[in-house]
Amino acid sequence: MYKIDDKTILAADIAEAKIAGKETPPEDPHKKADAENQGQLSGDQSTCAETPVAPIGATPATAT
Repeated sequence: MYKIDDKTILAADIAEAKIAGKETPPEDPHKKADAENQGQLSGDQSTCAETPVAPIGATPATAT
């Protein structure tokens, strides 16, 4: 009827860990993505909320 494969087992392990409040397995795709994204907004980079915006009609001489 249903085939249990490695993805199903991994999903069950992740769900059980989250329900129990424990750390998820190292194979957790979210954990891998978080590790890859570490430091992406460091240094001179900024987020959209931090990007300065000039008022409509401003020129370089009037923008402050």
